[in-house]
Amino acid sequence: MTRAELTEKILDIKREKGWSWKHIHEKIGGTSPVLLVGALLGQMKLTKPQAANAADLFGLSKAEAALLNEVPMRGAGVPMPPTDPL
Repeated sequence: MTRAELTEKILDIKREKGWSWKHIHEKIGGTSPVLLVGALLGQMKLTKPQAANAADLFGLSKAEAALLNEVPMRGAGVPMPPTDPL
């Protein structure tokens, strides 16, 4: 699984369960809400305990939790220069 696929999986689960980012932050904890959301969106990394909490919350495998703990390639998948929608 790629980091982008994991991000999509996390977002799908979030939508299905109707969770807010505030709810997710309260369950995982350990950092600022901004950093946590950035990590779950693939732009930051989580600590091992936070990744384990996220795996428990989202029902992720150990391999998927390990991806949350890796340093991401920030900005990957974003066209350069960025464009604005019309």
